[in-house]
Amino acid sequence: MPVVPNALERLILLRLNRAPGPVLDLVGGAAERAVGLALELDLFAALESGPTSLADLATRLDCAPEGLEPLCDFLVALGYLVREDGRYANTEMTAAWLLDADGVGPWLAFWNDVVFPFWEAQAVTAVREGAPRQTLYEWLDDHPDRWRLAHEGFRAAASVLAPTVVERLDVAGDARVLDVGGGHGLYAATIAERHPTVQVEVFDTEPAREVALETARERGVEARVSFVAGDYTTDSLGEGYDAALLFNVVHAHDGPESVALFERVREALAPDGRLYVLDQFDGTARTALSRATVGFVGLTYLVTLGQRAHDVSDVSTWLAEAGFEVQDRRSFLTAPGVSLVVATPAN
Repeated sequence: MPVVPNALERLILLRLNRAPGPVLDLVGGAAERAVGLALELDLFAALESGPTSLADLATRLDCAPEGLEPLCDFLVALGYLVREDGRYANTEMTAAWLLDADGVGPWLAFWNDVVFPFWEAQAVTAVREGAPRQTLYEWLDDHPDRWRLAHEGFRAAASVLAPTVVERLDVAGDARVLDVGGGHGLYAATIAERHPTVQVEVFDTEPAREVALETARERGVEARVSFVAGDYTTDSLGEGYDAALLFNVVHAHDGPESVALFERVREALAPDGRLYVLDQFDGTARTALSRATVGFVGLTYLVTLGQRAHDVSDVSTWLAEAGFEVQDRRSFLTAPGVSLVVATPAN
């Protein structure tokens, strides 16, 4: 977890500027790498059985004790582990967010193993030229063995918000829902869990199929969640759907591309259908954390996709150009900067 300076440290580092505040970012960067290393070693999983001595933990992980100890002690300082009487154990935060089935461990692993290495290779080019040499998705197509890690990471990130988002969707009865670019299938499976007679179709490229159907099986809704492989920019999306989802899709496209995609989705909807657009939008942040989060993802979209975090007003304009009327916009306390835009076909 982030290092939170105490009152004296905040005074010296941040208010009086008497010591280098950027050291907090240095420690934060090292913390991400340490957690990624621990996940790669399965360190946290090795401690699930309870407090363990350094010697026993080193044996389980096939590590030298003198190499493992500095890593464990750093994780103690960061709040991921505790050390008592010479034995290490996971903290409650680690158990809840890194080891739980709905935790973010796979999301952090994806960043550590794929996104940050890609960032290091492409960031200078993206900033100097406005786009990377190739997008992250193109890189994944060149390394298809990494697609599963990506979709598992996306699924882990979605698990934090999916139950709350699904509560706000107006679907019921025997509704048909189209999840465009739904990838891992968690939102589709969560909808099917909450609404026992709703049918959901995930439309995405072939590499997402395995994880999406696995997600549906794990949730026990495989009979009502289907998967169609295709390119949502060119292939038919079907027709007559009562609702369509575009979750974390729009940020990969510019304005004209988004308008074209909205038009394609409108054609797939029933006349009284609803479109739900979920993303991290610029212009919605109200707190320091949400502003930093949106800024971070905006830079990430540049480096990985050559795109930006779109302003929510721009997205509303694009929806209108595509024949939609925006009905509502909702935000979420547990996901800073994320908004859900609700739109219906214009009469």
